[in-house]
Amino acid sequence: MTMKNNTVRLNPLLMNKKAFTLIELLVVISIIALLISILMPALQNAKRQSREVMCMSNEKQWGLFFGLFLADNNGKFTGLDYHRWMDLLEPYTKDSPGIYFCPMAMITRPQETRISFSAWGEEDEGEVEGGGEESRKGSYGTNYWIREKPNPYLPPQYSSDGYWKSFEVPGASSIPVLLDCAWPAGMPLHEDPPPEYEGQISSFMEMKCMRFFCIDRHHGSVNGLFMDFSVRRIGLKELWDLRWHRNWNPNREPPPAWPEWMAKF
Repeated sequence: MTMKNNTVRLNPLLMNKKAFTLIELLVVISIIALLISILMPALQNAKRQSREVMCMSNEKQWGLFFGLFLADNNGKFTGLDYHRWMDLLEPYTKDSPGIYFCPMAMITRPQETRISFSAWGEEDEGEVEGGGEESRKGSYGTNYWIREKPNPYLPPQYSSDGYWKSFEVPGASSIPVLLDCAWPAGMPLHEDPPPEYEGQISSFMEMKCMRFFCIDRHHGSVNGLFMDFSVRRIGLKELWDLRWHRNWNPNREPPPAWPEWMAKF
């Protein structure tokens, strides 16, 4: 009687197969980490660009709503006061709640967020800074000079004949209506100084309103809607070249003294 041989014969190819050594694993991990470090800036840049496109899309929609408002008000920017422009446009925007915020600035102050990347308004209930019975939030602001009538409570330089009143004016493509902004509205003067540091703004009553718009939200620029309903990117230094009001002088002397943080733009 013969005994069956129960010995398991191993495949010699399997016996010769080696596992990864520690050094090989470390090399693979290092290569993966290197690839991630190379790709991350590109991914972050793509994310930033997509948010900028979304912001411009929001402002395109605002252009549509401003157009509807003008059509219903004989082409006049009637009553578009400080933050009240939101109230007046609400009948047109009620189905588009997301357009009040630039995708780069969704969080409202006073949280610890860079001014450029924060929206204006209150987190809790109460009045918005500047007045109003309702709490309003957003990260866009209007050019206050588009109003139909001067505000009698403002200093003389803001109660001149510089208001646009209507959208039917020459050179509409260089007249800003709504931009990325740190306040609901602003009334820039051509002598307004640039922010001394990134994120420096003044209160509305303190004026120097160009600082409300001169914020580094889109890599050295902001997005803006113009009187001809076009939307484009605006370099921060270019803000002084726009026609904010009828008497604007972009060639004033001396020209703005650019602070160090703006030198790279």
